[in-house]
This record gives sequence, C-alpha cells and structure tokens, in this order.
Amino acid sequence: MFGQTILVSLALSLTSVSDAPVLHTRGWLEHARVMPNGLLMRAKLDSGAKTTSIHAEILPPEFAVNTSPDEEMADLIGDAELDGEDMGGGETPDDPPGAEIAPIFDTSMEDPMPEMITFKLTSRRGREVIFTEPVVRWVSIRRRGGGTIVRPVVNMDLCIGGIRVNGEVNLADRSGFNYPLLVGRNMLSDANIAIDSSKIFAARKACPPIRLKTDPPE
Repeated sequence: MFGQTILVSLALSLTSVSDAPVLHTRGWLEHARVMPNGLLMRAKLDSGAKTTSIHAEILPPEFAVNTSPDEEMADLIGDAELDGEDMGGGETPDDPPGAEIAPIFDTSMEDPMPEMITFKLTSRRGREVIFTEPVVRWVSIRRRGGGTIVRPVVNMDLCIGGIRVNGEVNLADRSGFNYPLLVGRNMLSDANIAIDSSKIFAARKACPPIRLKTDPPE
C-alpha cells in the first residue's frame, strides 16, 4: 500500500510538471509582426508596463475598411525583408527617459466616443496598413502638465519573437520614442514570456513563416 501511494504521488507530480506552460525567454528588444497583415516592427518588452501600446495614426471614419486579409495571405503582403536582417549589436538605445507619449484625443471622457476606430500602422520599411476595429474601452490619462487625454484600446493579434498572442493594445502616439511597439505585462503574461534584460533579438524570427497551400516546400 505504501509503495502504491508513492507511485501515485510520483505520477501526479510528473503530470503536473508536463502540464506546466513552457516559459519563453526573450530579449528586452524583439522583432514583432502585427497579424494577419504581417507588419514587421521592433518591439520593446517591458514588464514594468501594465499594458501594451502601439504607435498609431487615428484616421477619420471615411478611411474605414470593412475586411482584413486572410491569414494565409499575410506572407504575400507582409514585409519582404528577413526578420533576422539588420540585427545590430552592442548597446541599443532605450526609450528616452521622462518622455511623455503625445495624446490621441485631447478631450474629456464625458464627450461621446466612437465604438469603432480607424487607424494606420506603419512597418519598419514604411509599409502602411489601415485597420478598423471595435473599441474595447477608452482609457483616461492625466497629463503631467494638467488636463486629461483619452486613448482607445483595441484587441490585436501579435507575434512577438515567434510567440503568437492576442490581447488589448492601447493606441498611442509614440513618435517621441525609439520603438513603435511596447509590449506590457498583459501580453507578456498571456504569452508566458520572460525577459532577459541582457539580450536583444533572442529570437531571430518575428513569427513562423506563413505559406500558401500552393507554395512548394522549402
């Protein structure tokens, strides 16, 4: 009986270990793609940031688009350069200290806010894609100099250092920062990513390649 108890305990412990989620270690700076369009960006991974934010240009409603490309088309319309290109080396500058992200809307939460938002994202090589997405919520942020700004939050599908994750992304003006995409704890936790602050580009690929069914094998 005692031996059977030990065997059962051992089996349960092995099962719990095998069921544990895999921890992915990535550098504080990684390649990322905005899916399904395949827009290639550099992303700063920051466990000190609660939420994820991306540089976006808000457009008037007349620029709205009705559909997104099919998943299998991303390989055709995405940036053509290799993810591992221009890897760089040495010290890579961080975001400038004390900088304040410019507002998206300098207004009050009491004003009626749209349920859909149209915005433009730009890749590393300057390719532009317009998105129209439902607004999950609006966040109100107090400015250091006084007043309040609001920003839309949408759900986005990202591939960060080869790890696919979907979650809430804050649309912001990050033109004063070095990197257009800041990945915060909400997505780091969902993707089970741990940050090695001594590394950059720990994963050479932003996302596994997507191939059409008619493409020949590599």
